[in-house]
Amino acid sequence: MAKKDKKPVASKVKAGKKNKETRSPVVAVLGHVDHGKSSLLEAIREDFAITEKESGGITQHIGAYEVESNGKKISFIDTPGHEAFSAMRQRGANVADVAILVIDAVEGIKDQTKEAIKFIKQAGVPMIVVFNKMDKPGALPEKVKPRLIELDITVESYGGDVPSVDVSAKEKQGIKELLETILVVAEMEELDLDIDSPGEGTIIESELDAQKGPVTSLILEKGTLEWGDILGTNTTIGKAKNMSDFQGKEVKKAIPSQPIRLLGFETTPPVGERFKVYDSKEEAQKAVGSEVVAPYEPEVIKAEEGVRILNIILKTDVLGTCEAIQSILMSIPQEKAILRVLKAEAGHITASDVQLANNSNAAIFGFKVEISEQIRNLAEQKKIRIQTFDVIYELVQGVRETMTKILSPEVKRIDIGKFEITHIFKQTKDKQVIGGKVKDGEITLNTRAEIEREEEIIGKGRVKTLQKEKQDIGKATKGQQVAMSFNSEEKVQEGDILLIFREEKEKGTL
Repeated sequence: MAKKDKKPVASKVKAGKKNKETRSPVVAVLGHVDHGKSSLLEAIREDFAITEKESGGITQHIGAYEVESNGKKISFIDTPGHEAFSAMRQRGANVADVAILVIDAVEGIKDQTKEAIKFIKQAGVPMIVVFNKMDKPGALPEKVKPRLIELDITVESYGGDVPSVDVSAKEKQGIKELLETILVVAEMEELDLDIDSPGEGTIIESELDAQKGPVTSLILEKGTLEWGDILGTNTTIGKAKNMSDFQGKEVKKAIPSQPIRLLGFETTPPVGERFKVYDSKEEAQKAVGSEVVAPYEPEVIKAEEGVRILNIILKTDVLGTCEAIQSILMSIPQEKAILRVLKAEAGHITASDVQLANNSNAAIFGFKVEISEQIRNLAEQKKIRIQTFDVIYELVQGVRETMTKILSPEVKRIDIGKFEITHIFKQTKDKQVIGGKVKDGEITLNTRAEIEREEEIIGKGRVKTLQKEKQDIGKATKGQQVAMSFNSEEKVQEGDILLIFREEKEKGTL
């Protein structure tokens, strides 16, 4: 039976606090990709009968939804688990009040676990360790806890101040205890509900919808946000035209910690940007002012001789994914081919994308985006290659393959034989007729050879013909005495060794 490690005692809550309203905690869930983070969130959703359909699409990327436990709400941010999304995971921890670190009780600590701990510490938020997969044989949290101490994380049962909960997401065990622990930790954090300050919060997802325009998911941290409010970030402004909660229900007035989906920004704000509510559009424009991002100008890259450059345009369904894909693309080796991202943004592929690709000799890569027939025809007309994908790994592989194709072929030398010269029959300016013995391997027509004299290479040449007993042959093998016509500007001598080899062109590798 899944259980909590050691319940944080109520006495830890500061005494003498005034009875005032508090806001719901925002909880980020982090952990290694295979340790059951998504399964845990799914188990919580199912416990509260929240389906993906009801979530209004917010849970598809950085998910955000609310549950209620003991009459109190908890907002969860689902930060992606794949290592390519480290920037998004870090951002998830930074907007949270409490961080849950999910660890497989069988596998223990992994590199992404350490990365998540680093992000949580940087964010300065309290942590709850969840030992998941307690239903599996070999699940032993007691083996993992000492490893956590090495990472400066000491759970309560080991005398520390970090709560831990044993959970089986698969069997939905320990969920109630986890929610109770979250509420106790949140109570200790004294999360005051501030609805008097101007609204302020963080963008947690952003996308460009072909019909609706910029659609933003956000978390309000203080103040309120109502229909008609003027909003501003570092890069754009807008007016709250429509708001809905995580279940798609209309919201007229949002309060802190509430996940909201909003229409109204003039352009899609970058994920992680702060937003504020302003009294007027003019005030918002003044506040944004010089912070607005300038139009893109391609960077001039100077490459070393022989190094190729691949220009690409990246279009994705949402900005968070765009950022994550860029991050993993930059991990592709670039010693032989440099990858230059000319443009990376959310939204469908447009005529301006095709035009930029045409002007800069670029390829277009799309992730979960649409291409209209008109744009496809335009791209074909201008001979611009567009590749679209629904899986990030496949897109990255597509970019790698394209980078590989622009590389010059690599020439590989294959040593095939040795020939000792014993007779010189005829020598002209660049052609010699010689005889000797195949000492090793074999010799075939039109193979190349290095001339070795006293263990030094003095020149090169090519085998043009082979004869044995005055009959032309196509190949001579070890031990055979043969004559050959050998083309070389270097005059060979008796006793020289010909090192026979051939060269094969292979596809370049990054």
